[in-house]
Amino acid sequence: MSEALDRALVESLAAELRATSRAFTGGNVYHALMRARPELGPRWSQQRFERALERLVDRRPIAGLLPMRAAARTGRWPVAPREWDAYFPAAILVVDRPAIVDLFAASGVIVQSRIAVICVDGTPRHVVRWLQRAVRRGHRAPVGYLHDQDTVLYPFLFEPLATLIERSRRAPVAYRDLGIGPGRRLRDPLGYAGGRAAKARRLEEVPPSCLVAYAVQEVLRMAPGDPMLAPIRPQESSS
Repeated sequence: MSEALDRALVESLAAELRATSRAFTGGNVYHALMRARPELGPRWSQQRFERALERLVDRRPIAGLLPMRAAARTGRWPVAPREWDAYFPAAILVVDRPAIVDLFAASGVIVQSRIAVICVDGTPRHVVRWLQRAVRRGHRAPVGYLHDQDTVLYPFLFEPLATLIERSRRAPVAYRDLGIGPGRRLRDPLGYAGGRAAKARRLEEVPPSCLVAYAVQEVLRMAPGDPMLAPIRPQESSS
């Protein structure tokens, strides 16, 4: 492969990712390339690959590839503040990179599963402010932390989780580390072929559909059940 990316190869890798996921990141494409062409590893670091991929999609977009520039993450939800106050998520998922937030947003699970996904860098800022305000008004939710093996940040040092801890001293916050770490591998709820998910060191090595399913399943396990969804018991007949 020359300095410029092979468009046909990238399109082929993207098509494989689209077969199981509606959206994927540049990191997902990079790791797909490393699986398909491991001999290219010494020549292409992920950072260099993503710069080249960005130039490639500037000329013509690739279906399913999420925007790679930070400017694409500055949008706001079309919801009025008063409507926001009427809702609070069933669980909060903290991730270690903005691209992973984008991945979850594109999957649709944020709305379907009532999960708020935020990054430790404080983005999306409007979501962080919403959660922070709601926590101060008494709302609570369990927290999951999804991260690469090399990420060594403690999420409760950042907002809105710092406020959550401050306001929850009498009632401990349910929390689980869902990331990859020394001696800990991602459980793969979809049985990813070849066991590659179990050997992953970075989140984007795992197929997006597997990663989203894993995180949603695990973080919702901590959420209390909704009594409105409990089965209705048959009324006892009076004698």
